[in-house]
Amino acid sequence: MESYLISAPENWKCRLVLSAVPKDGAPYTDKFTVPVDRPVSYWDQIYTLLSDPEVYVEAFRSEGRIVAAISLRARVSAPCARCLDSAACDIESELRYIFSLRRDEGKRDENASVQDGEEDIILLDSWEDEIDLAQLVWETLITALPAAILCSPDCKGLCPQCGANLNNGPCGCKGEKGDPRLEILKDFIKDEEK
Repeated sequence: MESYLISAPENWKCRLVLSAVPKDGAPYTDKFTVPVDRPVSYWDQIYTLLSDPEVYVEAFRSEGRIVAAISLRARVSAPCARCLDSAACDIESELRYIFSLRRDEGKRDENASVQDGEEDIILLDSWEDEIDLAQLVWETLITALPAAILCSPDCKGLCPQCGANLNNGPCGCKGEKGDPRLEILKDFIKDEEK
């Protein structure tokens, strides 16, 4: 078993039964949680889910298609982007998917106006009676993960010289020496001031 999740786990049994979606256009809703038993690795960042993600699915039929909106909420922790201490935040995301059984959907899209925006249409085989949502829930989860989390808005970060956490107090390093490659510019500034 891998130590981090990099895709939807096998134990996620999320299904949308097509016969449950009313044919009159009324919405079908479902709510469930998906278990996360280890940290998630995404874009070289490790996220620990502090709660199992709550998933809310709303689906309805429209013009021979099934439109499904998948919403997800959870609490996640990751290293602070400035000081590397643990930081937590709530995440939320919603993605919309369009499914079609029509074989001529590709031709229809070329001739249709841009009514559906830029959404891709997922073609279903006619013998399918349910849609596996596990990978779609995973997509919704990873789009909600923040690129950076801060332990607090006023986090001071780490000392660039010794690496001490400046939130715990001054580190004792003497003033900034600066980049030696830029020393020549100091002489230039002194000349300008004269």
